[in-house]
Amino acid sequence: MALYADLHRHLGGALHPRIIYKFLRRTDHPILNYFPDYDGFYNWFTRPCRTLEEFVKIHSLVEELQSLEHLPYFCLRLCRGAYTFENLQYLELRYNPYFRTDHKLTPAKRLAQMHLIVEVITLNLRPADYPIIVKQILCFDRRLPLKINEAILKVAQDNLGPVVGVDLAGPEINTEKTEEWIKLMARARASGLKTTCHLGETGIDNVDPRYFATLDRIGHGIHIPLQKPSMLKELSKRQITLEVCPTSYKQTGVLKDFSELKTVFNRCREAGVAIAVCTDNPGRNPSPCTLPGEYERLIDNDVIDFRQLKEIQGEAFRSAFGFAGTSRFL
Repeated sequence: MALYADLHRHLGGALHPRIIYKFLRRTDHPILNYFPDYDGFYNWFTRPCRTLEEFVKIHSLVEELQSLEHLPYFCLRLCRGAYTFENLQYLELRYNPYFRTDHKLTPAKRLAQMHLIVEVITLNLRPADYPIIVKQILCFDRRLPLKINEAILKVAQDNLGPVVGVDLAGPEINTEKTEEWIKLMARARASGLKTTCHLGETGIDNVDPRYFATLDRIGHGIHIPLQKPSMLKELSKRQITLEVCPTSYKQTGVLKDFSELKTVFNRCREAGVAIAVCTDNPGRNPSPCTLPGEYERLIDNDVIDFRQLKEIQGEAFRSAFGFAGTSRFL
């Protein structure tokens, strides 16, 4: 029986590196000149990074591979693995459609192709043999100009249903554009989309309280309870859930040990702020990295106990943007 819901998983980091390497071999990709054997590729692809920026850069390789032509290949294998090996009942898959368009096209045609990207992903996230519910979250990016982020919003609005929300992702830069991004989130919410935003992952500097009025969840946000626990009261009042992705914080150099998350969970529990445990980029982490494995690591490091584990499993379903089914935890 499928028991888990994952609310924060990036398409660019969702697939096991062996699947990606097989695709590289299948297409005779030039990167094989650097990685003639799988072990070398695996060690490079899953290595810990010094910073979030370094971690994000590797996404560009996978985004290039996940083109319109090849998306069905990746979507099928993603659903198969999530259902078979992780017992996922529900998954929210997030990605930036613009980064998967053909770079050789004119800017206008790239914007137009985003609709096809979403259409193809929607059609290939319903494999009959793997009855997992998969909804999509489209990502704005802090590195992109407003015009492109607005076009992404329009694509999300036009595909409401398969697309359940929007996210602001990318390196924690350009904080001078905060007002611009907050307005985008407000427009998304007004059109019926749910909202989440990468905030407080590597530090507290990009956590502007003005975001809170436009958000349903926060991607990561661990430095709010760690460095600014006074903000938790507002999150509780607005019923904003934190999407916590344990292994990612070691991979990006944010935390040195899983036990550091105990403060995050304790302070959120005391303040009445819900947490959903997620995987973020399981394919980028040393395997096996699965959602059940993330819960196991939290148990092993005394971050949570088994009673709290059941509560958090239920919170993932309650905080989901598009789950309308039934779960043993609800």
